[in-house]
Amino acid sequence: MKYRKLADLQKGIEGLDCKLELTPEHKVIYREQGGDKKAVFTGSLVAAKPDLLVISVTVQEDEKHFVAGLVKLSGKWELDEKNRITFSVKRGLDRYDKLTFQGVWEVNDNFQVTYTFETRQVVESSGKERRRVTKVTQELVFEGRWDISEKNCLTYLIGVDSESSFRFKGTFGTKSILAKEGEIRYQVGVEYELKTGGFKRMTQTITLFGKWKLSDDLALSFELECADGRKAAISVGVELDLEKFQESCPLLPDKVSVNLTSREGDPLGVEIVLTKDLFEGNVQTFVRFRESLKETAVEAGITIPW
Repeated sequence: MKYRKLADLQKGIEGLDCKLELTPEHKVIYREQGGDKKAVFTGSLVAAKPDLLVISVTVQEDEKHFVAGLVKLSGKWELDEKNRITFSVKRGLDRYDKLTFQGVWEVNDNFQVTYTFETRQVVESSGKERRRVTKVTQELVFEGRWDISEKNCLTYLIGVDSESSFRFKGTFGTKSILAKEGEIRYQVGVEYELKTGGFKRMTQTITLFGKWKLSDDLALSFELECADGRKAAISVGVELDLEKFQESCPLLPDKVSVNLTSREGDPLGVEIVLTKDLFEGNVQTFVRFRESLKETAVEAGITIPW
């Protein structure tokens, strides 16, 4: 099959009678259904966008002429049950081809999820070796924001109003977060495919650095401090543990421990320890926060001296 325009290929992807695959060399190909033939196009990975995978494709116009350009595959970014990155290419109504990225993902200094891989490229030269193959390192950067939406699940939302997200299934590094340390540690189990064959299972730690903030309306959030100067916040809720609150407050009036919840109020299975000296110039807001917890305890029928 020949496409005389890249636009024809773009429109035809959903209707192709084939299966899209991602090779170990990170090339997107298709295999015709019911046959062994591989043809039509091979695409090189270029960029990851919300609900899109951009690939570079060369199209044969005729027997002598080829045209190269970009094709955008529509679909959804997700993690599979092994916490590996996948992209489900939309292939018509309720039809998808899943591309699984077998390599290692990381979180960079700007707290973006990145995927680094190697490809082989042919380099033309005028010397004795007119053609040689060299290894090139490429990186896909996923633009998004972090969210703590449910127990034991850290989520990376890709884009705005997008269906794509990475839901990392794991556990917090500790069940008690010290706010003054300014970090959230989250551990996930990942299974990677080795180049030599087989799989390797390992634990990967996501570490988010920043500052805990109390707003004037007593909302709690974790503000990420990105390497490029940008700031982004993860909003959370809090739930009072009356028993711990009663035990600790008479002895440590400038320290409060509360259970973290999602913004919808669902428990996250981890507590945070807040101290007055953490908030520097915002001490009065902390005191109001502490007093509001006291009022909550009183409403529950328990009086706590301060």
